[in-house]
Amino acid sequence: MKNILLCSAIVLAFFSSLGLHAQVDPENKPYTYKEDSLDVAEKEKLKQTVIKEIEALERQKALYESNQRTDLAEKIVKINERLKQDANYSAAMADADKKALAAEYAQRIQTHNEMIDGLIEFTKIRKKEGERNSNITVTMGNGFNIELEANQRKLQKEIKTTSGFSLGFGYNFMNGDQLGIDDFSYGNNNYVSFGIQYQTALSTNQKLRFNYGLMYQSHGAELNGGRIFSPNTDDTQITSIGFAVDKAKFRQDQLIVPLQLEFGGTDKKEYDDGRVRYQQGDHWKAGIGGFVGVNMSSRLKLKYEENGREIKNTIVDAFENEVLVYGLDAYIGKGSTTLFGRMNLNNVFQSGSVDAQYVSFGIRFQ
Repeated sequence: MKNILLCSAIVLAFFSSLGLHAQVDPENKPYTYKEDSLDVAEKEKLKQTVIKEIEALERQKALYESNQRTDLAEKIVKINERLKQDANYSAAMADADKKALAAEYAQRIQTHNEMIDGLIEFTKIRKKEGERNSNITVTMGNGFNIELEANQRKLQKEIKTTSGFSLGFGYNFMNGDQLGIDDFSYGNNNYVSFGIQYQTALSTNQKLRFNYGLMYQSHGAELNGGRIFSPNTDDTQITSIGFAVDKAKFRQDQLIVPLQLEFGGTDKKEYDDGRVRYQQGDHWKAGIGGFVGVNMSSRLKLKYEENGREIKNTIVDAFENEVLVYGLDAYIGKGSTTLFGRMNLNNVFQSGSVDAQYVSFGIRFQ
């Protein structure tokens, strides 16, 4: 019994030293937080966070109103143009359409402003809740910081750098001294690429642009006539398999950095708050450049039948291939769709092996 009492006293003293006292309030809540549970630094940080959130909401309100007013002005211009060109379209009809549009956009702006004002009031209320429990405020504050950065970008007078996803696929083969497109089967030769692409405008009208990014690309090539690239040798050569196969595909996976200079048309759009945006839309564009990167893996996939059984065999990284890859790239297209052609300047295999460089062409979405 004495030991039990001694242990209980030690445990009680330990929790007392940490200052963790459970408080029971009159409403039978198990725990509550005091108003002074936050120190001065935390309160100031909370205050600044809420101020930034409210400022971001105010900017969002102004941004939406500016966008709507600009759209309304563009539609009124179109009404005036129609009035000049369409004999059956009277001035009274034009005035009626203008008034209807003005009322519609005024309602949009008012509804949006009411929604933002509600969010501002909710943010102020949440500040008071945060004074009793800082965890809620910190979490929501961090989330709002991300949105704040996005809003800041929308408010920039001009955006010169954009980003997006790029996807390309097409036909691929190897070219060399004694190697060409006729040496490859047409069914199992392919090229695939995807990744993130950034574009930075180089001219004031954004018709001259620079593309760059990070891409994964895969070259697939299958020799015809029952031939393969010889694995596990000091010099990779073309050799006969010696038996019938359903598939004998050589593939390399690479990580590259594309660098391209692009020329193309743009449409300029000016907002009444001073912002300027250039939209490429469905304009024609063309680009030329190159790429540099590294080869990550090489493999040969064999598929054949033996004694009535289907056999699949993969030989990985058993070839004397070059690690550094580089080459040229050019394309032409409209909007987000382009036709491309690209050629590796590096040899697929090291010196002493079969002479071969990749040539690829196809379609790309960017």
